[in-house]
Amino acid sequence: MKHYEIEYLTLKKCSSKFNKSIIYTNLKRSSVLLSYFQIIKIISNDKNKNKIFFSLQYFTNIWTVLFLNKIKNTKIFLYEVNHLDELNNYKNLIEYIKKNIIKLLIKILYHKADLIAGNSKELSKDLSKYTKKKVYTLYNPCFYGFKKKTNIYNIHNIRRKINILNIARLDFQKDHYTLLKAISLTNIKTKIKLVLVGNGENFDKISNFAIRNKINLKIYKNEKKLNRFYSNADLYISTSLYEGLPTTMVEAASYNLPIISSNFRSGCKEILNNGKNGYIFKVKDYTQLANLIEKFFYNNKSFIKKTKNFRYSLEKFSYEKNIHIFKKLLHKLI
Repeated sequence: MKHYEIEYLTLKKCSSKFNKSIIYTNLKRSSVLLSYFQIIKIISNDKNKNKIFFSLQYFTNIWTVLFLNKIKNTKIFLYEVNHLDELNNYKNLIEYIKKNIIKLLIKILYHKADLIAGNSKELSKDLSKYTKKKVYTLYNPCFYGFKKKTNIYNIHNIRRKINILNIARLDFQKDHYTLLKAISLTNIKTKIKLVLVGNGENFDKISNFAIRNKINLKIYKNEKKLNRFYSNADLYISTSLYEGLPTTMVEAASYNLPIISSNFRSGCKEILNNGKNGYIFKVKDYTQLANLIEKFFYNNKSFIKKTKNFRYSLEKFSYEKNIHIFKKLLHKLI
């Protein structure tokens, strides 16, 4: 980013540095709340006349507005990567109370930010309606052109085996149990190889579920190079409860992989063009998903036909286009 001095603040030591020109500051704090007293000091000591504080995700953004909105010569740029539906999904009573408090604070505080953006149109539209403030759309720059998929044409034939891929953290949000239940419910369970790429709190539970239900599952943890997984897959499935805009789904589309996705908010409809580019099922509906998996196995022509539409709809996620939008948004704050 020319013409900008960038300082990247982290609570703990940054394991990987993206750019040598960026200043990396380790705040050495155990919580976001405690870190803001140090952040105020850093901003106050900065001699630049124009400062932009870029803050990410609801919980952090609330504290950003509370602590920083009165600091002179400092503009607040809030960015959201998950739909408000994140706050409607909870695992227990404590999380329910916490997320409802966050929703209330969003309504009260977000209008004080200088600029807000979300990573999908649906997210931006719904957040704007909720906060009564304009929210811009800035996609994750995650499309770098189409990749070769060597077996895309062979897939027209009825396969004796299908390789299903999902790349995501193994946690509550990604709802892998819907995928596992769907596979278990099909009449072709023995014809399916499921590959999960990711790690998380549900690793053992997912592994044990697959063993009990005799699902052919392979989990790859801590993988950084994902090309081979996309290249070897026949079908990509996402079962998330909520998202902002899932990068892995765009990447799967760039490999011309047929996609089945839950109708999570948000990003699913924008990537799959309201079902024209892939199949969409209701969140948590493993019966509907099981039927779609069987449909793909027995007659996948309609799936392949939908992948051809990707070429006309992925450009909006390109690196160049969204870097240009990001620069325009920054310029509004100067």
